[in-house]
Amino acid sequence: MPKRILIVDDEALARQRVARYVRQFGQEVLIEEAESGIRAVELIRAFQPEIVFLDVEMPGLNGLEVLQQFEQRPFQVIFQTAYDQFAIRAFEEHACDYLLKPFTAERLHQALARALSRVADEQKLRALEFRLAERNGYLRHLTVKHGSKLRVITDQAIHCFVSRDHYTCVYFDENSEGICDLSLTRLVERLDPDKFRQIHRNSIVRIAAIVALGKSVEGEVLVELSNGMKLPVSRSNQRAVKQFLESGE
Repeated sequence: MPKRILIVDDEALARQRVARYVRQFGQEVLIEEAESGIRAVELIRAFQPEIVFLDVEMPGLNGLEVLQQFEQRPFQVIFQTAYDQFAIRAFEEHACDYLLKPFTAERLHQALARALSRVADEQKLRALEFRLAERNGYLRHLTVKHGSKLRVITDQAIHCFVSRDHYTCVYFDENSEGICDLSLTRLVERLDPDKFRQIHRNSIVRIAAIVALGKSVEGEVLVELSNGMKLPVSRSNQRAVKQFLESGE
């Protein structure tokens, strides 16, 4: 069967060059191209590639943020980058292959042969992600299914995440609701802990969106958010939420 390969780069000439080099490799392939990070997310879901050539630096949603949108990543990633030596050392240390621009067909073929010879290593991808997060920071952009469309929203637009019926619902802007692919567990790992707090096993809130702390008729402690939502607070998180409100954070 032909291998499914996705090429992600915001420059058309760069995508064409990679596609040409891939076809010269001599293996039967199916190739799709994405010109942006959000298009890459859409095609990873629909096309289900086995190998992704992923540009690191792109406007909007960059290559590392593309990876952050997925709970599991059952594909090999070959990064294309003009990054500095810090990032290159990180790629090398965690054995995720990379192509330093400009690269030759021979160098691409080496990376492709390596990718084809092994299954995706999720642990190594996560190690790389955490290493680069030391420099690049936490998740700032999130892809959200909003109706029939996929949107990119910033962390500042988010009010909260609520887990319902095996879905993670995202509430953002004033009264918008969408769904993201990440579980609350993954979100806790990737969001800035100074901005977001898990207040219950089923919810994470943006701290700045909390406007009040109260109780339900039954005596359950609730937070009220700036969009009008009210969410329960587990007993173990009540003190922390009170401290946030008292400090004015």
